[in-house]
Amino acid sequence: MLKTSLEIKDGYAYITAEGSVNSANAAEFGNALAAVPEDITGVTLDIANIEYISSAGLRVVLNLKKRCGKKPFHIVNASSEVMDVFEMTGFAEIMDISPACRKISVDGCEVIGRGACGECYRIDDETIIKLYYGNADPAFIEHEKSLSKKAFVMGIPTAISYDIVEANGRKGVVYELIKSKTLGELIRMDDSRLDEYVAMYVDICKKVNSIHTNDPEIPSFKEANRADIANVTGITDREREMLYRFIDSVPEGDTCIHGDLNINNIMVQDGECCLIDMGELSVGMPMFDLSRILFSMVYANAEKGEFNSFYKMPSEKVTEIYEKFFRGFFGCDTAEEAEKNNPDVKWLYPLAWFRACMSMLKGERWGEAMRSRALGLLREKLIPFTERECGNMK
Repeated sequence: MLKTSLEIKDGYAYITAEGSVNSANAAEFGNALAAVPEDITGVTLDIANIEYISSAGLRVVLNLKKRCGKKPFHIVNASSEVMDVFEMTGFAEIMDISPACRKISVDGCEVIGRGACGECYRIDDETIIKLYYGNADPAFIEHEKSLSKKAFVMGIPTAISYDIVEANGRKGVVYELIKSKTLGELIRMDDSRLDEYVAMYVDICKKVNSIHTNDPEIPSFKEANRADIANVTGITDREREMLYRFIDSVPEGDTCIHGDLNINNIMVQDGECCLIDMGELSVGMPMFDLSRILFSMVYANAEKGEFNSFYKMPSEKVTEIYEKFFRGFFGCDTAEEAEKNNPDVKWLYPLAWFRACMSMLKGERWGEAMRSRALGLLREKLIPFTERECGNMK
């Protein structure tokens, strides 16, 4: 027996269907879909409980798609059998159709990591699942999986991503299990090989920054940063305007940007580096990635003599790693020298100051001491640079 329901929410139509659609009930199915108003902003058709759809049913769906015109039209949760029909008939090429998630359980699985977006569980000896928290937007999960796949295809060494699954009522992405330690762990375990590990760090960063793309589905790192300025707190309207002026003055680029190339996001397997956490994959100028390393290891470092809890080592060791990294990457010791060979280096420090503002002046994660540090960089470094680069603000 065929059942359908229609809900209009904020002008958007959500339709659910259950049963089988064939020539005997295609007209009934068509009448149900005809109830969708003409002035809706888009349609999502959930067919999780559709067991079969015939050619007559496909034509009903096609008619609704035509009525939508250029408005968003999505079919979600297609079973493997129904998905086969869409793919065989070519419907999957002319419509946005997503298959239903495979369901697994993480009961009894080891938690191997937790982050801002979710938790990582070891499923078996070869795979893990990044299980997102319950409030995660499904579009965000799909976007992150898509970026991981694109990174792998473009030649960025990263973990192979498999499918989106549902586990214990939450959505997640299955990845290959990298049986290795992070670059940070290796450095902490054997300081005598520091130069070797820093050389690996330099090589992987250069590899990422050597890859270029014009893929329109990979977002602009510059635009993502621009959009985030609105979330900065505790600054004046003029200071916020200067942040906008600064980011607008940064040159465009088509280089692949990882977004967080810190030594904790680099695994080493059989002597080769492999990147994890590809959720910020973007395009932009290479100084974006390098400036984030500068921010993390210099401006966000603990005071001299203190322990850096993020890198799990003394602050002096973090400083030593950065200095060796800079020398290895640029072949010199100062930004002034590096800029002679690469004019884009003039953006390295300003982008790090900008990152300090975007990170330390949001929420309460960093505390007042770090907020004060970021405000000092904004007022004493970044704004004067922007005024010189763009002219005084009127």
